[in-house]
Amino acid sequence: MSKPLTQNQESGARGRKSTRAGVGRIGIVGLILAALVVTSCGGNQPAEPTTPAVAAATSAPVETATVAPTATPSPLPAPTDTPTPAPTNTPTPTSEPAAGRPPASPDIVYVGNPTTSQGEPQVNISFDVQGDPGQLTKILDILDQYGVRTTFFMQGEWVAQYPEATQEIARRGHELGNHSWTHLNFSEMSAEEVAQELEETEALVQELTGQTTRPYFRPPFGSRSQTSLATAFDLGFTTIIWTYGADEWREGATAQTIYDNVYGNKAPGALYYTHTDRQIIIDALPRLIEAFQADGFRLVTMGEILAQPAGQ
Repeated sequence: MSKPLTQNQESGARGRKSTRAGVGRIGIVGLILAALVVTSCGGNQPAEPTTPAVAAATSAPVETATVAPTATPSPLPAPTDTPTPAPTNTPTPTSEPAAGRPPASPDIVYVGNPTTSQGEPQVNISFDVQGDPGQLTKILDILDQYGVRTTFFMQGEWVAQYPEATQEIARRGHELGNHSWTHLNFSEMSAEEVAQELEETEALVQELTGQTTRPYFRPPFGSRSQTSLATAFDLGFTTIIWTYGADEWREGATAQTIYDNVYGNKAPGALYYTHTDRQIIIDALPRLIEAFQADGFRLVTMGEILAQPAGQ
């Protein structure tokens, strides 16, 4: 989930403009070498807003205020080296879709299309990336085993710290979305701050992988405001929340509670989200995939589940 908004982080947010100016001067490579330890989505944090089952999209902002449990950090093994693709230029902000991706929308998205173009029921299980890259690799291996491709939402600070792991996600054929740079509360940000968060993450992901994060943006904690929604859309992003969360970050969560929160809320078109930093996610994932597939569901990317239905 998300890093708590402590006094130190608020001070860091106030100093973000000068830091980002420095990023522009020293370049992306210098940023990667100087990156701080990446923010974890666990720990004390605002809880995600509860959304109704298969809710309709709406642009009304939802504020969050409760606190989630403290996550236990995992050891950090060295990530596997992968070739670095040639950098690409950051695209001009636009609401036009990247190849194979839907256009940006000004509305919040909680749910996708219920069926594929062939009429099969479909769902999306996406991941907000954080924590130990070794855990991420296990998740990628499981997805490969079952032939599943999905969408990973990338936080810029994490990408800067783990460029090889970021490249590995793209190399395995998955979509990349935007999860901000600092993982702070977007409901409190100015339009300029929102733009910096999204553009810096987009630029680094593009440089490392050649893949855009547009139009997918999932704000930390699900936090948003009319300002963040409008600014994200102006930059070519749709604010994507979720239909149901795995809630693996909650105290007492287990592989069984993850299964119950996801498959127990089985619904065509549902968007489920979880993270990449806990063993219980790895334990639950094969069972979840097998259960959906046994029921005839396709597990698809964000681009596939949000694609315009044929004939419309």
